[in-house]
Amino acid sequence: MSIPPQKSALPRRIDARKLVQREQQLDGTVPSDELPRLVASTESVNGDVAVTLAFARDLQRNQVATGHLKLEVELLCQRCLQPVCEQVEADIAWGFVWSEDQGKSLPKSLDPVIQDGDELDLYQTLEEEILLNLPMVAFHDRECVSKEAFRSGGDKPEAVEQQENPFKVLEQLKGSSNKS
Repeated sequence: MSIPPQKSALPRRIDARKLVQREQQLDGTVPSDELPRLVASTESVNGDVAVTLAFARDLQRNQVATGHLKLEVELLCQRCLQPVCEQVEADIAWGFVWSEDQGKSLPKSLDPVIQDGDELDLYQTLEEEILLNLPMVAFHDRECVSKEAFRSGGDKPEAVEQQENPFKVLEQLKGSSNKS
């Protein structure tokens, strides 16, 4: 039995221009504890995020990165309110730009990533991609809550006692001022 080699952690800061010039490929992981918004949005993140990115120029000479990310998270089931494991996978197609106007000129197939200055925070950009790919509603595949729990119209709630109107005092004051 062989143990697969451990992937190394990706650098937090990258210079997309240099990576595109060299047509470099990054293959590694992002430690989940470095993604605070993801951790806050889930019950837990199981392991690190596996990422593959290839930097190049496309046919229109845009600076791009394409790749894939994969991770496992636990979200709250919206039926039974217990944790449910979800595999999150996303294909990445980024176009690197240095202003919003440049981003508007990118093809629709590319998501614009604005690099301010010389370096890009790769972890933050990947975290945003992951958050966009989380399921909107999580639930177990199996029936985790019986169908009887969702029935309605059976027992009617007891009649709510009529509460005293808080404006009754104002009405009485208004009535006493009209008499004068």
